Amino acid sequence: MNNIRNINMSQNEFIIDSDTSSLKFNYINEAKRYVVDISHMNLFEATKIAIMCSTYCFLNNFEKKICWLVKDEQTKKAISVLRLRNMEQEIKETTIPKRAIFA
Repeated sequence: MNNIRNINMSQNEFIIDSDTSSLKFNYINEAKRYVVDISHMNLFEATKIAIMCSTYCFLNNFEKKICWLVKDEQTKKAISVLRLRNMEQEIKETTIPKRAIFA
């Protein structure tokens, strides 16, 4: 990802504009937080997105927290070290669908 130029929040997604492209992250609007899935991103990109979007929301006086769904414990720790008050992290649960076995 190139340098981030602008961050906007529409009714159901974060829109992040960089030098050459745009990223869109859908979020779920819960009572006290926004839940955003960035589990498909690597450690560095996920950290960068979490910092930038959380800071954007803080500066624009959003009252809700942002919950970042990340892929593993390492990414969760890297983001939580930042100690931003308006965000939290959770590891995205990967579920294996149950398969019926017929005898």
